[in-house]
Amino acid sequence: MLALKTAVALILTAVLAALCYFVVDQPVAWFVYRHRCIPYESLLFLAAASEWMKHFAIVAILLVVAWRAWKRGGRVQTVLLAISANLIVTTALKQFLKWGFGRYWPETWTEDMPSLIGSGDYGFHPFHYGAAYESFPSGHAAVVFSVIAILWLSYPRWRWLYATICGSLAAALVGLNFHFVGDVIAGATLGSITGIYIARRFGLDRPRHCVWPQSCENAEADVSQCGNN
Repeated sequence: MLALKTAVALILTAVLAALCYFVVDQPVAWFVYRHRCIPYESLLFLAAASEWMKHFAIVAILLVVAWRAWKRGGRVQTVLLAISANLIVTTALKQFLKWGFGRYWPETWTEDMPSLIGSGDYGFHPFHYGAAYESFPSGHAAVVFSVIAILWLSYPRWRWLYATICGSLAAALVGLNFHFVGDVIAGATLGSITGIYIARRFGLDRPRHCVWPQSCENAEADVSQCGNN
């Protein structure tokens, strides 16, 4: 069932991304550009801050791995380890997809690269490498949704907060012209799918006492044990 749901999600994402490309992305990008009230310099600062966050994420992953090697145990540790693994997987996949699709950005942020607003360039250029071709899918959306997907399954009582964070992020990425609408949809789908699969791999889609699949002798015992609580 998970594979079927994944296929349906990918098909829907492809349809929505295509619809956005032909109907939504350009009008929204131009509207944001003409009505944006935030100074351009502050947007450059936000872009730089996101780069620093990448270094912070690397340090955080190393700390989680070291903690796991030093002392095993606890659901919080398992959740953090799953998030760390998923960040690595999601980052690798989104970079591969960026290269595969090769889409120009809504605006020019660095190095005078081509963009819809900056030079009138719009479209996909598959298998082109470089900063100018990395708009699709949104890496910010992919990373954040990959984390939220694991938290969504691990701590469901906070889903209202997760939904608020994801909605705010999507609005900010589009509202600041960091990404087209279709980019955000694709990134959100990528992160959600990887998060769900990693959460299942670490047993986080089960009740709290069934943290690891190995905790039950076999699949039937696992289902029975989780169902009785």
